Amino acid sequence: MLVSRRELAVAGAGIGLLTAWPAAGEEPMDFSEIENANEQLVKDFCHDWSLRDVAALEKYLAPDLVYQITPSQPLITSFEQLRRQMGPFMQRMESIEWEILRSYAVGPLVLNERIDHFNAPAGSKAPSMRFHVAGHFLVEDGRIKVWKDWPMPGAKQFIG
Repeated sequence: MLVSRRELAVAGAGIGLLTAWPAAGEEPMDFSEIENANEQLVKDFCHDWSLRDVAALEKYLAPDLVYQITPSQPLITSFEQLRRQMGPFMQRMESIEWEILRSYAVGPLVLNERIDHFNAPAGSKAPSMRFHVAGHFLVEDGRIKVWKDWPMPGAKQFIG
């Protein structure tokens, strides 16, 4: 007996629904609530970079955070390491603004497209910088556990 593609697709969807259905006594998980909370957490985290205070970011990040600023850079493997590396840099900037162009959550994963503005004080030796990136954030237990930024293809990064 041959099975049509339609029958196969319907059967696959049915099996998927059955395996996702909660067992007796379990509450169904509303992914949209979790996704909304995860997306808001990342939006708040991005917004709070404007405070230029790495301590203000700690509430968003897991202590054993894994962060990579770009694919070619080494991993930062804890909040403490992030604090040591980024804290002084943040303090040197006159202002920091992360402009979220779009954001989307799928379960524990949040993706966003941003332009990160790091504005140095006038007359400073440090340059002002602007980076167009795609960020991905893995949220576990209400905190960002993994965060990686990727340069947007074809985007010009501005320094100076």
